Amino acid sequence: MIIEKITINEFVNNIYSKYESLFPEIERRNFDKITKSYNDGVEEFYIFKVNDITVGFVLLEKLYNDYPYYVDYFGIFHEYQNQGYGTMAIKILINMASNNGICFEIEKENVGTDEENIIRHKRALFYKNLGFKEIASTYLLFDVLYTPYVYDTSNKLDKEKVDRILLDYYLYNNQGIDMNIKIVN
Repeated sequence: MIIEKITINEFVNNIYSKYESLFPEIERRNFDKITKSYNDGVEEFYIFKVNDITVGFVLLEKLYNDYPYYVDYFGIFHEYQNQGYGTMAIKILINMASNNGICFEIEKENVGTDEENIIRHKRALFYKNLGFKEIASTYLLFDVLYTPYVYDTSNKLDKEKVDRILLDYYLYNNQGIDMNIKIVN
């Protein structure tokens, strides 16, 4: 597997329809905001390829040089899921971000339906098995509870720093929107 950086035009022309199929509308960011963050030099688009076939993508943000990468969206296309490509892709990202780390959040487990919790638990285990650690915070964003995760070989991303960093990313990405963000714990 290789990772390849692409432009926003390549993302729109080749990946955007897959992005829409992987993420429900309520979870997708406004495209104008994605474009702004790309033009500001904050957002980068990457695709994952196996034998010249694109199997997935990631949108990464880097707000400041000393901040970890923020995984905005990560997806393996439906037809390539459960074949080990997600694990390979995350290992590549870990290697890319070895100096500063990676952070993201997933929906909090044990909230919602049994089916949703099975998916959330599976997602959490996937990341934990790859060396990510759960941060003991809960964020309320747009009426959804999230748990942050980090990959941090330097052990410099404690709870308070992760909370501040993720809040900075949320504020940047949602300028002008009343987000009703709360750190529950």
